[in-house]
Amino acid sequence: MSASHLKLRPATAGDVAPLLTLMDAVQAWLIARGRSEQWGTVPFSRIPGFPDRVADWVRQGAITLAERDGRLVGALAVAPAVPPRIPAGVVPDGSMFIHTVLTDRGPDGRGAGTALLREAERLAREHGAPALALDHWAGSPELDRVYDAYGYAKVAEFTGEQAGRPVRFAVRVRDLRESR
Repeated sequence: MSASHLKLRPATAGDVAPLLTLMDAVQAWLIARGRSEQWGTVPFSRIPGFPDRVADWVRQGAITLAERDGRLVGALAVAPAVPPRIPAGVVPDGSMFIHTVLTDRGPDGRGAGTALLREAERLAREHGAPALALDHWAGSPELDRVYDAYGYAKVAEFTGEQAGRPVRFAVRVRDLRESR
């Protein structure tokens, strides 16, 4: 693990290409481990309209980056909008939603996920949100363990679609009212 300090900062327009590169690299890592159901197989940078969506998130101030030695090692997208794919009523009104949190899978990414999840909590509290919510691929015991460890309780599962195939997703909520 790199001993250098991890720095968090808001993403800027110049970060869109490196962010897509990081997303594609994490996706390739998942595919190499037989986890193509988690994010599919089409690189994010090649999904029609996705780079524009990332640029929009950046313009809205929804993306926080983690850097180590000036190199992008993680990203967080968090906003007060719950995606329409989430079943109604499972996320408390006024919650912030983590749309993505990802880290470089090499040693420089160590600790970035923890720092980004803490930043999501800070932002949610600053926003006055009662909870933080997220969804993830339900086929991963690793993700279950990680989010359980950070206090995200599974509140629902639903079937969505990825690359034209049905995929199960879990919805998790971390109640911030309990730990104030």
